[in-house]
Amino acid sequence: MDKPTPRINAGMIQQYTTSTVRLVGRVVQSQGNSFILETSDGNTVCINPAVECTHNAQHIEVLGKVESDGAVSGFTATDLSDNFGKSPSLWSL
Repeated sequence: MDKPTPRINAGMIQQYTTSTVRLVGRVVQSQGNSFILETSDGNTVCINPAVECTHNAQHIEVLGKVESDGAVSGFTATDLSDNFGKSPSLWSL
């Protein structure tokens, strides 16, 4: 059985150096072969994707390894709806 993978935000990166993590966020900038992901806490993290770690949506989930410099080496990316996080809350019903 696979080891659980924590879902974190950019503010938690340093706690998970050398660990495999998941980050959900919005792609805010592309920089050559890497991109910047804004996570739920409003902070950003640099994602250095592997060749197979591609995305076609603005909102994605990245599975990757946190490097010592705080960047994430992305293994895979899962596209989420571009309306992710914009639907009304069930609590407001």
